[in-house]
Amino acid sequence: MEQAIFALMKRVEPSITHIEIEELQPIPGGFSRETFKCDVRVTRNGVDEVLPLIIRKNPPDVEAILNTSRAVEHDLIEALRLRTTIPISRSYGYETDGAPFGEPAMILERASGSGQTSALFNGGADEDQTEDVIKHLCEVLVELHSADVSLIDPEGALVDPRGVGITAGSWDEYMDSTFEYYLREYKTIAWDPTMMILLDSFLTLRRLKPRPMKLSVVHGDFNPANFLYADGKVTALIDWENSRIGDPREDLGWMVLMDILSNTSVMSYPKKEGGFLAYYNKLTGQDITPEELGYFTLFGTANIAVPVHQSVARRMNKDHLLLLPLYLTQSSMPALPAMAQLMQYPGATA
Repeated sequence: MEQAIFALMKRVEPSITHIEIEELQPIPGGFSRETFKCDVRVTRNGVDEVLPLIIRKNPPDVEAILNTSRAVEHDLIEALRLRTTIPISRSYGYETDGAPFGEPAMILERASGSGQTSALFNGGADEDQTEDVIKHLCEVLVELHSADVSLIDPEGALVDPRGVGITAGSWDEYMDSTFEYYLREYKTIAWDPTMMILLDSFLTLRRLKPRPMKLSVVHGDFNPANFLYADGKVTALIDWENSRIGDPREDLGWMVLMDILSNTSVMSYPKKEGGFLAYYNKLTGQDITPEELGYFTLFGTANIAVPVHQSVARRMNKDHLLLLPLYLTQSSMPALPAMAQLMQYPGATA
């Protein structure tokens, strides 16, 4: 790992003449990538510096939940960093060859700020910052959704970054091709009769499409764990691997669900503006309704349910005997009653 970091940093920063790596260690949490952190002492252009780094590495293919590209993630991060004011860490570079790191990997700047976002809520130590932090978070999301797609994704890599057959010539085309993906892949996740709830959710979403909206770059995992903050500001929006071209309401709907699961109250702030949705509508001139957020909460749940349940199904079918997919059932199976509740099944409790 250290030799791979040396090689990649020297390649992307030729002016570095000396490198020492300190405190390389894994970061716990998260299922889709193996993540490490370290401090790197370098001499660059004759000046000694310390670079705080994050290394994100793909898991082996058999363990992968989301098939995403470090090259696409790198290009998106750098496009946003250079062409917007969205707070985002620099991506130094990536390695698509699995040999140096063991699997494809990327190296990012480790951003400053607190990731303990639970401290902003429920009497937490940083609750005095909550109003300002969440107001800024909403402004950051609006800037992301307003970014010029042709500048951020000129090659169209974000239209179908997972390679599952999504097209985005129009809003209807995007939605319909997404439903086709859900329904086509259902046979790969139907390992238990309860999976019929997923099938019903796919058909319900297709039947009840809301009004069209202009497609944008969406974060894809906009949740309380994926931003850092300090002094009343968001210092970094992180974890861009599931980003794509999509409906901006997807990010809002996903935050609704993750807010509940995280025992946070992001959507209730900024209180002076009437909450997150009201402030988002004020900034964008949209009139997104709570009902639309309910639809996109279900949509986002379906979007992540397909690859997660495919991972679980491979383990249930004994394609391998890894532990992680069994662990995922702790979150994936309880999600089914929540989806039933979103579809207003009688008597369903989340």
